[in-house]
Amino acid sequence: MTLDDGADLASTLHNKRKKTLTRIKGGTEETTTGVLRLRAMEKDGALKYPIIAVNDAYTKHLFDNRYGTGQSTLDGIMRATNILLAGKNFVVCGYGWCGKGLASRAQGMGANVIVTEVSPLRALEAAMNGFRVMPIIEAAAVGDIFVTVTGDTSIIAREHMEKMKDGAIMANSGHFNVEIDQKGLEKISTKRETFDLTSTNTRLKTGENYTYWLKEDSSIWLQPKGIRQK
Repeated sequence: MTLDDGADLASTLHNKRKKTLTRIKGGTEETTTGVLRLRAMEKDGALKYPIIAVNDAYTKHLFDNRYGTGQSTLDGIMRATNILLAGKNFVVCGYGWCGKGLASRAQGMGANVIVTEVSPLRALEAAMNGFRVMPIIEAAAVGDIFVTVTGDTSIIAREHMEKMKDGAIMANSGHFNVEIDQKGLEKISTKRETFDLTSTNTRLKTGENYTYWLKEDSSIWLQPKGIRQK
């Protein structure tokens, strides 16, 4: 049996440890991103053993995704930046269960929450829950904090970063670091400074603006200390 988080173990077995697949009876996957990866493998006929999508269980996405991810994401951001959320324009990219929890927690901290969502039904749900809903290209110009929580790729692209205000903070709460366009950010930046283990401060070529990218190599992690002050 395999117990997986993000389908990393299943992917490794299928690509680098193929000889072990015949001895595996089944497995479990707990994350939204992992389930998406595994279903893509199944569709392509590449998945070699059955896996239970734990993420589909009500007790997982209704509670862990919504409340757990919502709280831990904000905890990671505040520990890394020491920022006051009240009054900030907080952009939640994606309104799945994790996005719903994050939007709710950010609203509870006094932030002005903006939701970007490609699904019309989820966008309508966000609007009826009291959040402003708009395309990411519009939110990019007004947001103070941006968090991707979709499990998909290329959510915040170069064209969005170029519109961001000075001091904007970007963070990814998905399992992998593909939701923020790293290569695009590198192309439009002229200077990068790293603060401890939590944040990269990037000066953009478009002017004197800085953006802060939390934990660029993966998702938000909880750290014992925040950013060093200059």
